[in-house]
Amino acid sequence: MSDYLRDGAAIYQRSFAIIRAETDLSSFSPEEAEVAVRMIHACGLIEAGKHIVFGKGLVAAARSALQAGAPILCDAEMVAHGITRARLPKGTKPSNR
Repeated sequence: MSDYLRDGAAIYQRSFAIIRAETDLSSFSPEEAEVAVRMIHACGLIEAGKHIVFGKGLVAAARSALQAGAPILCDAEMVAHGITRARLPKGTKPSNR
């Protein structure tokens, strides 16, 4: 029998390590790369990294909005459930509309 990872946290960390190793993140700032890696993880497609483009100042503006408690609007229930609420600033709530 092969030696498989069975620990959820280890699997989670390994998946992000694989994305960082297999995706060209050189066109992103460190802050953008962090977001891009999470986007790639969410969709499960390493190739998605080639199609991600950030507007100037987007990551900083998004983080400021979240810190101010701006809502996160989701177009699908599944997306709303996929948001890690523990990582959101206090008072920020995903909303499926």
